[in-house]
Amino acid sequence: MIKKYFLLLLATILLTGVHGQNRQVDLPKNIPLQDILKKAKKQKKHVLLDFGSPRCSPCLFIKNKIFTIDSIADFINERFVSVDYTEGPEKKRLSKIYEVYTEPVLLICDANGRVMHRMEGKCTAGEMMARLRQGLDVKNNLTAQKLMYDNGNRSSEFLINYLETLHIAGLRTQRDSVLQNIFSPSFHVDSLKTPKYWNVFLRYNESPVSREGSYVFKHREEFYKLFGQQIVNGKIDQMFNGKLRTYTYGQTPPIESKEYRDILECLQNTDYPKSTEWLIYLMPTQYKFKDWMAMVKAIDHAIDLNIPKGKDKQTYMIMMSRQICWYSNNYEALTYALKWIDQAIKSSDDSQKQKLQDEREQIIEKMNELKS
Repeated sequence: MIKKYFLLLLATILLTGVHGQNRQVDLPKNIPLQDILKKAKKQKKHVLLDFGSPRCSPCLFIKNKIFTIDSIADFINERFVSVDYTEGPEKKRLSKIYEVYTEPVLLICDANGRVMHRMEGKCTAGEMMARLRQGLDVKNNLTAQKLMYDNGNRSSEFLINYLETLHIAGLRTQRDSVLQNIFSPSFHVDSLKTPKYWNVFLRYNESPVSREGSYVFKHREEFYKLFGQQIVNGKIDQMFNGKLRTYTYGQTPPIESKEYRDILECLQNTDYPKSTEWLIYLMPTQYKFKDWMAMVKAIDHAIDLNIPKGKDKQTYMIMMSRQICWYSNNYEALTYALKWIDQAIKSSDDSQKQKLQDEREQIIEKMNELKS
């Protein structure tokens, strides 16, 4: 009897594994938007635009881990006509129209292509479902909240909700503008030492060189005593790491940004322990899209001086070789990317070698295209 029960239980588990979680979001690639809008009108659905790339880890996480969950796949497929923009002229055209400058970005639109809601970055399944539901809520989505804000709603409850919506949307300029209703020019920055304003700063401030960010950074010893060194340093690290990713992976020249220039100046004049680690990434990016050879020589110099060491050095070479491969069409610059990836392969373990070999092939393929 026990044996029968065990076999029945095993069969149930196996069948669950075979039949459970098999559905996924219907996500064709790079289809012209007009075709998607026609289909949405015909089916009386909304539109979900997914902007990503084949080499973007957060993008792949959403596609492979989130969009393959039955409940999410069913929710999206029942309500949206979806499309995945990974490359090509249509992605480039729409990125300009919808102001998509990073990845991944998900846009919920109506059947005429008007944006209703925007979501940026990696998230959990629960967060994805909540964001999709909010996007369909015409009284509470991004467009609805923007209208309320433009019409003068400044209640504290609304501002906090709107800040969170803009935060999820990745609309940092707009979010920071709304945040200024709280952190206005008349705001006393020493009020950040109170839990009320510290918590708002902790959640929403992303710039280490904003007025509030600069104050916390310069007076961090005082904040350590109030909120703990781990929490304060965690926030400082989050701000600088976020900007590092923005300017390293971004698709516009960092040097044109005043914030970028202020960050460089800040890090060049501090004894904060991680400043050198951040500078070896940020210093070369001042040449990004402006002078690829100057950029690769700056990277190579950091490698030759052994500034990043051990695993950090390998990570640095991989990350910077990707930047050159993805964005540069300078053949000589690509030879540096190839050199770095070859060095990284030598120090990698077997589990990583194949992936790096694939990246090596991508660099060679691009070099061959430029040569022909």
